Amino acid sequence: MADEPQQRLAEGQRLLDAGDLDAAVQILAPLTGHPDAELSAAAWLAIGDARYRLDDEADALAAWRQAAGRGGSNAWLGWRKVAEQEVRDGHLEEAVTAYREADRRAPSEERGAIANRIAWLLKETGHDFASRRQFNRARGAYASYQAVVTWAIIAINVLVFVVDGALSGGSGFSLGGGSGPLMAAGYVYGPDVANGEWWRLITGAFLHLGLLHIGFNMYALWLFGPIIEQMYGHVEFGVIYLLCALGGNVLTILAAPNVPALGASGAIFGLFGLGFIVSRRRHLLLGPQARAMLSRIGMLLVLNLIITFSVPFISWTGHVGGLAVGAVIGLLLAPANVPTLGGMWRAPDGSLLARRISPSLRASAYLLVAAVLVLGTYFAVQQLA
Repeated sequence: MADEPQQRLAEGQRLLDAGDLDAAVQILAPLTGHPDAELSAAAWLAIGDARYRLDDEADALAAWRQAAGRGGSNAWLGWRKVAEQEVRDGHLEEAVTAYREADRRAPSEERGAIANRIAWLLKETGHDFASRRQFNRARGAYASYQAVVTWAIIAINVLVFVVDGALSGGSGFSLGGGSGPLMAAGYVYGPDVANGEWWRLITGAFLHLGLLHIGFNMYALWLFGPIIEQMYGHVEFGVIYLLCALGGNVLTILAAPNVPALGASGAIFGLFGLGFIVSRRRHLLLGPQARAMLSRIGMLLVLNLIITFSVPFISWTGHVGGLAVGAVIGLLLAPANVPTLGGMWRAPDGSLLARRISPSLRASAYLLVAAVLVLGTYFAVQQLA
């Protein structure tokens, strides 16, 4: 029967849960040599648990090492159990090594707990500096995270600003700014977009009018970009940033097509909206720095919206459009790299009750938002035409 190995594994687990340990080992043993690494690793894990409950810790450790060596999605569990047994045996250095192997393979929601165990073991063995780093990881500290996409976006904005300012003869470097050739070719303007210059919907988000404009925007991105980037990962953060920028520019050509607009503030408002929604709705387990930053995001949103509608020449459409896109993404998708309270609940068999959204479903959500923006662009262009 094709599914006999799976039935044998389930029966062995049932016997293990019922306390019939020798019978569990007997029925699981033939699976340890199965060519399916996932199946054999699961069998070795269960055999290790049975051996441990039979007070045969040496054979239990050997079984867990076999599970770790088989690879697959269960390898991190094998390494974690090896590490736990090494601690019980008093082999702390070996336990640290095993926990590090578990950390390399574990799902993101499990790494905080593993980092915490590594930190305590390092502290116990006198490695204080390394211990502090692991404690920071366990607490979700964001300062050490390499937010490469955020830094790249900031670098591109600054480079474009410097080049445009130089090409304008230096007028662009004033506080109020001046127009250079890059700005003229890239700012958002509805009639130009309708005439086929679609790139303006993207390039407009990387242009700034003067030192104050780019200074405020890049400072906000420097503060909040790394937090959102670690929460969603490098690739998704890049997608989110571009979609929020597009959201602001699409609303601009829909609601105010004859008013030129430029700047990264639409994308940054999108990050604000995303951070506000996920921090209130998703019950994230964050470190103190990230919690402190996100706790102020509601106040910053209100303040910036007041400024948006109070100060002349600020593109309210860019801000509101980016904000709406970020909020929608926050409603659709929880952060992929941050554990939540709901994700900590487990069923009686130890499995997580809250399942992670698959990459294909996450991609579908982003494609849905992009499709809405494309539809909005088409409608705006038809109106202008």
